[in-house]
Amino acid sequence: MPLTKPPPPPPKPTFDEFSTPSDFNDKFKQKETTKYMNPCASEEKQSMKCLDKNNYDKSKCDYYFLQYRECKKKWLEERRQLRRAGQL
Repeated sequence: MPLTKPPPPPPKPTFDEFSTPSDFNDKFKQKETTKYMNPCASEEKQSMKCLDKNNYDKSKCDYYFLQYRECKKKWLEERRQLRRAGQL
């Protein structure tokens, strides 16, 4: 049986216009910082860093998970209170 070359790959699609608006970066830079930012970001980073350092052994990072959980509880309770008061 003779060897044959495989067929050429199909041509790449071309798009007439970009899906991202040209002024996207300008609009994004003007976007206001909202009060929905995660205030527990540092605790989250520490817990992930601990997991990376300990080869994803969760038992070695209990302290960091506890810190993150407590921070998240306080944050969510604060948001609930603001929502009840009509400020959120």
